[in-house]
Amino acid sequence: MSGWLMALFGGLFSGAIFIVAVERVHLWRRMPTEQYVVDFRRSLYRLDPLVPILGVLSAVAAVFFALGSEGRPAMLAWIGVALISLVMVASVTLAEPMNSKFRRLPEGQIPEGVERTRINWRRFHIARTVVALAALACLTAAVA
Repeated sequence: MSGWLMALFGGLFSGAIFIVAVERVHLWRRMPTEQYVVDFRRSLYRLDPLVPILGVLSAVAAVFFALGSEGRPAMLAWIGVALISLVMVASVTLAEPMNSKFRRLPEGQIPEGVERTRINWRRFHIARTVVALAALACLTAAVA
């Protein structure tokens, strides 16, 4: 059961991050600044609580799976947990300060340094996507 939950929540976690990279990041790069700050803030409203919850659920299921397994499946599950943890810690320490610039202001107000923040957030998110997909690969390989 933990293997199924690990893969399910790992897929949802990584998939949500991937969809943002494919869909929103591409659009945000081209949007006028005024439209970007509103769209980015609104997207964070739903994504910020949901994606970390999915990551925690996946990691917890992966820990249970790893503790009940041995050999290659256990090793892959532990690597998946480490990669999910890396995404979560980096998100809190690197992305959250950028996100907070938008959250603290009224909707539509442009934060200071928004263009630099837009570039940094995009670069961070692409790196986070690669790590999240690597975590998913480890989790699915563990149950395969």
